[in-house]
Amino acid sequence: MTTMAQALDAIRAAQQALNQSADEQWDADDASEARLRHPDRCARLAAVDLGGALAVDYYGDDHDGWALASTVLAQAGIAAHIAQLRIAGPDQGANGLKTWDFSALIDAAPRFGQLADLQIAISDPGDHNQATVEDGQLPALLALMPALRNLVLPQAPEAEFFELDLPELANLRSGGDFRTHGFIHHLAQARRLPSLGFVDFTDSLAPFLSIEPQPDDWGTTPFEDYERLFRSPTTERLWGLRLRNTALTEAQYLALQALRPRCQFSVVLAPPHCYVSHWNRSNFPHRHLLAFG
Repeated sequence: MTTMAQALDAIRAAQQALNQSADEQWDADDASEARLRHPDRCARLAAVDLGGALAVDYYGDDHDGWALASTVLAQAGIAAHIAQLRIAGPDQGANGLKTWDFSALIDAAPRFGQLADLQIAISDPGDHNQATVEDGQLPALLALMPALRNLVLPQAPEAEFFELDLPELANLRSGGDFRTHGFIHHLAQARRLPSLGFVDFTDSLAPFLSIEPQPDDWGTTPFEDYERLFRSPTTERLWGLRLRNTALTEAQYLALQALRPRCQFSVVLAPPHCYVSHWNRSNFPHRHLLAFG
C-alpha cells in the first residue's frame, strides 16, 4: 500500500510536471521567471500532512493542468490518504464555462475512504465564467466518497445523488447555474442523509439574466417545492437553511419560516454582474434591484 510519504512525493512530482507545463507556455528564455511573475498561470497541486491524512488543494485551469492533477488523485494509494480536497481556478477568458471533468477519477474508481471535506469552488457573482461539473458526473464521483461530512458544489447535483448513502454528510452547499435538477423537490424526499444539518442552496440564475421567458430547463424552484421541503422530515432535522436567489415573495418567505420557526432560515440575494453599458436595453432584468433608484 502507498504510504503517506509516497503519496506526498507523488503530489510533489506532479507539481514539477505542472511547472514544466507552465514554462512551455512562454516563448521566452526567462520562462521560469515569467511563471513567477504570473503565478495564476501555473496550476498548482499542494498537500499538507494533517497528521494521519492529507489536505489537498488544486488551483489552476480546468483542462491541461487539471487533467494531470486528476490523474494523480485517481491513484488508489493516494486517494486513500486524502481527508480534504479543494478544487478551484482563476476566472480567465471571455464569458463562458469553467467545466471540471472528473472522468479520470470516475473511471479509475479509487476509494476516498477518509475524505470528509470536498469543495469544488462556486463562481462569484462577478465572474465571467460559470464553474460547473460535467453533466451527470457528480453522483458517480460522490459515490467514491462515503465518509463525506462537508460538501461544496458549483451546481445542484442530479437526482441520482439522493440515491447515495452518505450517512455522515452534515453540511451541503450548492452554487447555481441555469438548472436546479429538481434539487429542493428531491431533498424533501431524501431518506439517505440522516446527519444533514445545514443546506445552502442557490436557485436558478435565469430570472436575473433576462425578463423574457426562459426554456423550461432554466426554470426556478416553485414555492410548492419549498413548502413541501419545509413540511418534510428533512427540514425537521436541519438546524439551518440558506436560500440564494430564490424567486419568492416576502409573504412566501415568511410562510416558510412559520412552518419551521426554530430553523435558522436566511436568504441571500446576489444576482450575477451586468455591464452598465447594457442598461439602455429594454431587456434589463436588474432594474428592480437598484434600491436607490
